[in-house]
Amino acid sequence: MMRSVPHSAVDVGEAEIQAAERVLRSGRLAQGPEVAAFEDECAAFVGRAHAVAVKSGTAALHLALAALGAKEDRCVAIPAYACASLMTAVRLCRAVPVLCDVSEDYTLDAAAIPRDAAAAVPVHLFGASTPIPTEMPVVEDIAQSIGGDTGRHGQAAVVSFYATKLLTTGEGGMLLTDDEGLAEYARDRRDYDNREDFIERHNYKMTDLQAAIGREQLRRLPGFIATRAAIAERYHEAFADLPVGRPSDGTGHVYFRYVISSDERDALEAFLNARGIEAKRPVYRPAHHYTGGTFPNAERAHRTCLSLPIYPALVDEAVTYVIDSMLAFWRA
Repeated sequence: MMRSVPHSAVDVGEAEIQAAERVLRSGRLAQGPEVAAFEDECAAFVGRAHAVAVKSGTAALHLALAALGAKEDRCVAIPAYACASLMTAVRLCRAVPVLCDVSEDYTLDAAAIPRDAAAAVPVHLFGASTPIPTEMPVVEDIAQSIGGDTGRHGQAAVVSFYATKLLTTGEGGMLLTDDEGLAEYARDRRDYDNREDFIERHNYKMTDLQAAIGREQLRRLPGFIATRAAIAERYHEAFADLPVGRPSDGTGHVYFRYVISSDERDALEAFLNARGIEAKRPVYRPAHHYTGGTFPNAERAHRTCLSLPIYPALVDEAVTYVIDSMLAFWRA
């Protein structure tokens, strides 16, 4: 029996180490040429004209929403089944977060979005793509789907480069857009130093050290996604006859998470954890648990969903162990 299988793990290799060393030896650690190069490469990769690197995905969303007019007395639609960072970004704009239920496949329910919303934030959850509303400005959250068919459909897209995301800079984020004015707004507000005027700006800059690591991770991202797809295919085949909901294997899914659903979620989670497999709720505490309200599909997802280990550093032996343990639970 394997000793442990973490839920997530960072895949950092010699190229990232050399990139970090290059920056350390340069003496230029703060925002500089590495950030500019990373922005250009991210924009080209996603297919947008402009990219603005910042310190987190939340910072990117804050700047994107503010540029689109989210402010006091305006509302921003976000899914109820999502983490607290979306509400945080909306509140930083002093706007009102309006929670909307999700559909049965966890995508934002477009019918629930107020038509007077300043913006909507559809989240491409777990690596799948979600439909894009067309009645108001949209900021796509591609933190879990960069590398798939996402990020090119709204006024802007935002991505997080947290340690366990699809690619990492440790911490960090990026705003992507085709709107030059929106990009300039974000560039202006991410840095408050050496200015002649005063408006509310922030220390939202990414460092060259982070960007150098991110550039190497971005080059490896297609390989990361191919590995995730191969693991997902093994899970698909192994779990085909189990009484669990499985993720869609549709085109464009990048399998940031492999999320199953079962009314026996709690017992299954405890069983896998006891065998050293770190399976966990994919959204620890959904937004509606902070605000209240009735969101039946979001609540069902919170009650039944379980995320299994899937990441590029997951070795074949560990994948086999996860599969065997899942089958053992249903045979018990």
